[in-house]
Amino acid sequence: MRLLPWLPFVGLSIASLAEDRPKLWSLERLSDPVEPTSKGDSWSRTPVDSFILEKLADNKLTPQPQADPYTLIRRVTLGLTGLPPTVEEIREFIADQDPKAYERLVERLLEKTAYGERWGRHWLDVARFGESSGHLTVNEDKPRSNAWRFRDAVIRALNEDLPFDQFVRLHFAPDDKHKELGQFIHLGTRLQNNSDPNDKQFHRLDDMVATTGTAFLGISFGCARCHDHPVDPMSTEEYYQFTAMFWDQVKEAPKASRKSIPLEIKEPRVLRQGNWRLPRQTVKPGFLGVLSRKEHSHWRGSAKNELAALGDWLTDTAHGAGELLARVIVNRLWHHHFGQGLVKTPNDFGHLGEPPSHPRLLDYLARELIAGEWRLKPMHRLILKSAVYRQAGSTDVIPMKVDMDNTLLWHWRPSRLEAEAIRDTLLATAGVLKPQVYGPSISIGHARKEVKDEPKSWRRSIYLQAHRSAKHPTLSLFDPPDYSQSVGARTTGATPNGALFAMNAPLVWDLAGYLAKRLRAEVADEATTQVNRLYLIALSRPPRPEELELGLKLLAEGNTDALRHYCHLVLGLNELIYVN
Repeated sequence: MRLLPWLPFVGLSIASLAEDRPKLWSLERLSDPVEPTSKGDSWSRTPVDSFILEKLADNKLTPQPQADPYTLIRRVTLGLTGLPPTVEEIREFIADQDPKAYERLVERLLEKTAYGERWGRHWLDVARFGESSGHLTVNEDKPRSNAWRFRDAVIRALNEDLPFDQFVRLHFAPDDKHKELGQFIHLGTRLQNNSDPNDKQFHRLDDMVATTGTAFLGISFGCARCHDHPVDPMSTEEYYQFTAMFWDQVKEAPKASRKSIPLEIKEPRVLRQGNWRLPRQTVKPGFLGVLSRKEHSHWRGSAKNELAALGDWLTDTAHGAGELLARVIVNRLWHHHFGQGLVKTPNDFGHLGEPPSHPRLLDYLARELIAGEWRLKPMHRLILKSAVYRQAGSTDVIPMKVDMDNTLLWHWRPSRLEAEAIRDTLLATAGVLKPQVYGPSISIGHARKEVKDEPKSWRRSIYLQAHRSAKHPTLSLFDPPDYSQSVGARTTGATPNGALFAMNAPLVWDLAGYLAKRLRAEVADEATTQVNRLYLIALSRPPRPEELELGLKLLAEGNTDALRHYCHLVLGLNELIYVN
């Protein structure tokens, strides 16, 4: 089958498409939206709410009232720390009748080390963090002994509230204090050891360029490797100018198995159809034209190297990509707080992605981030203290007909916890989660032999080795990320595997035993007190009358293991792994 005669026609079609496509919203300068005002508005608590209320009014929808305090403390604690609140924290919050009690709760949570562990996990997804090389030959997929230092550096940076623009620049040009953030460039996968180094060279370049594009700009670069991007405003030459930024990282030939193969491409070039065997003209390092309002020399001339120039360009709000970067990061924050972003495709702000549901709110948040010197904690405060975040859920069918997906945010929509938060919640509920922070990762075995989820590994899941071939027996059941690529949004659906795990997994039965032991230690053998305590520990609320009645019946059966069986039942409830 001959395809070559069609190539000119395809080229013309692509060019025609590029000319006809609408202007891309994400590449426009930030607007300066004025906070809407609504007569008689008693619902709004922060400027965020005014933008939400405006959209709701346009669609003749009304928001829900505030959720009850038990729901609120569990929601915000899991959201910021990935762990459930303690019984003491719940009782303190419920007893505090001050109108500012919730605001103080948010402040306490932001100061916990667990905040960095929770939100560090989100960034590791985006940075395609993995602790093995990802070789195609499974037996050769050896762990990377020092990759954990990048993870710890991310956690520390978030806990210190390092300005995000500085955080980005340190990924490309780290200083002595944050040198481990520089691992970002090399976190990607490798091809198998006996592959041609020339393939490796451009595989690694493509990984660096693609991850930089999606992580910081929400733009996919991949198509432009072979031809001008058919959808988004990026030429093949610009793609290879971008790869030239990373050229010093791949200019030395990697070791090949049993033989020495020289690199054919010695300097940055455009490749025909992305094939290193078909080199074309040389290129100099450069940036995307649509995001550059100065000549490339504006950044390259003042930076110590090409990667430092790239970091400067990415964060330059006046002349570079900084405004797009701000949109991307505030959307990522929104996504993880609400289960979906204002842009539902957090890694794709291009023509194939979704447009923002609330464009003026997105720009408002981006401007606030920049005005606040790029610190993330004030953005969390702005979002979490809003009325829209504090809303109760709803099953009202009438607004469902208008906005089934809750795009307009007229109520709180429950969302399932990620794999790591599910495991951490189980361990914390049983009272066996180890408090140790930072340090080398816990081995999870290798591709042919998985380790058990047992006491010696019962630290927070972010410290489990992110091996690209081996799968952790617990995390693998709940949609862990693909460590080989940037992940902006995980799948968090319900599967039979999760239910079977709750009913049959030895881990859950073991944790039920620890939880029963914990209850006996904290409240002795009084059944009513045990049931009330169990619900506070596991679900952050007291039992409803019918739940208390059922619990007392189960405990009254006289079985010596009755409390353990009851704990096992509660650990298997859907409510434990959902944020309401």
